[in-house]
Amino acid sequence: MVTILFFTHNQAHLLAHSLAPLVHDAIEGHISEVIVVDAASTDSTASIADAAGCNAVEAGTPLRDIVSGARGDWLIVIEPGARLADGWNGAVMDHIMRPDASAACFTPAKAGNWLSRVFFPITGRRGPLSRGLLISKTQALANLADGAVNAEDLVRGLALRPLKSEIAMPPKPKA
Repeated sequence: MVTILFFTHNQAHLLAHSLAPLVHDAIEGHISEVIVVDAASTDSTASIADAAGCNAVEAGTPLRDIVSGARGDWLIVIEPGARLADGWNGAVMDHIMRPDASAACFTPAKAGNWLSRVFFPITGRRGPLSRGLLISKTQALANLADGAVNAEDLVRGLALRPLKSEIAMPPKPKA
């Protein structure tokens, strides 16, 4: 089982978009918990996270504390608005069962779906976590500098292996 992490700020609609398809995976036992690290949102982010049964953590909490307190031995970090493709759990299990398993990312979904192009265009510059991150708790803790609080601190300096599973990337941030 894995722990899923979201880092949010006033992204209620995007968080809901990402959480909806994960309900089935949580029921099936593929997800041990979902942690939402929220930077004092003033929209309904907190209530959506609460209604979905997520563990809420305030932004600014040392990332080392969040990671070490996670229930899963592996973490998946997803930007609000992103969605993992059906069958993601099989690709993740195949990866983490390998003796040389290390940090990985998902493959961007093909842009062939016209609906996703209309509502979530894939253009422009994206953040380092737009393809998601799969990382073991052990590797994350070893990679984190003291005082790290941002999601990007988890991925900094890592060579990521692409998984055989797609992620529908989140909408491009507004400039």
